[in-house]
Amino acid sequence: MKTIFSKLILVCIAIVLMTSCNNKKGKTNLIPIRIGWQIPLATQGQVVQVMKNTNVLELNELKGNFISFSYGGPQSEAALAGELDVIFIGDQPAVNLISKGGKWKIVSRLFYTKTAIMVSLNSEIKSIADLKGKTVATPFGSVAHREAILKQQSAGLDADKDVNNINLDILEISNIVQTGDKTRWGNIDAVGVWEPSTSLFELKKLAKIVDFTKTLGVVAISEDFINKHPKETVKFLISLVESWYYFSANQNKVNKWYIDDAKLPYSSELLKAASSIDPNINAKNINDIDLSISQDNINTLGIAAKWAYERKFVKSTAIISNAVDLSFLNKATATIKKDGFDINKIIHK
Repeated sequence: MKTIFSKLILVCIAIVLMTSCNNKKGKTNLIPIRIGWQIPLATQGQVVQVMKNTNVLELNELKGNFISFSYGGPQSEAALAGELDVIFIGDQPAVNLISKGGKWKIVSRLFYTKTAIMVSLNSEIKSIADLKGKTVATPFGSVAHREAILKQQSAGLDADKDVNNINLDILEISNIVQTGDKTRWGNIDAVGVWEPSTSLFELKKLAKIVDFTKTLGVVAISEDFINKHPKETVKFLISLVESWYYFSANQNKVNKWYIDDAKLPYSSELLKAASSIDPNINAKNINDIDLSISQDNINTLGIAAKWAYERKFVKSTAIISNAVDLSFLNKATATIKKDGFDINKIIHK
């Protein structure tokens, strides 16, 4: 009996050791991935929160390291310096990055957002043409900056002579608008912003929209990461689709995560208004999540490349056909359709 008992003890010890080793092995097998995201940008902020607060990346054998930025300019500079593997970013800074020689691929759409030129509530400015002789603040090199310049030019204005376009960080713009009066914000007559600032200013009756455009946010991944980890690139995009669907199915919960993390004056009502422009928010199942890049999106990316060159942000124009690679997204969506998806597997950490 003692011999049998001793053998049982040895077997139990062996099982414990094997389990421990397997657990350690599982942890070390997680591929680290550095994800750059923007704090004051919905709805990518909510998608990030699913990745940060649940096991969705771990389920796809990835370990996320999240690096935050205020807007796309500094984010694309960090990407150019090799400090990031993935960026959640507006189309303009993504194109700027690639035009500057960054070895990156745009691999999917991430979100749509409302990018608007806004003025104070009691401003006499009614149209873009009324911006002549006025000061307009935008974060330079951003989607908002591009749209402000293009709209000024379309209205017959010289963006360099007729309008005083100044560079201001999006968080500075938000602070100025929220602490300013209803006629004019110091020396600033208008601002170019995106969601959730657009809806925030409207809901709080701090500003009104003069003009707006439905603009594009994208996911870009470094070629270095893609070449080293092609399978994990697909898995990351699987986790992205799963995160989007989890967000659409748990909006209140995820919005709260975002509010708590961003520490900005957002509300669930505000974030729902901001995300309403994206059709993915109404997904009934995971196969409704569409992150493909359409021909219209491609055309917009082409406009972004041309604009960046004309405004001398870059010295050459990105060739968009070489900058976009949807093969990994196509593999990811095909895998989800084949294997199915159980949302209950995504749990809070």
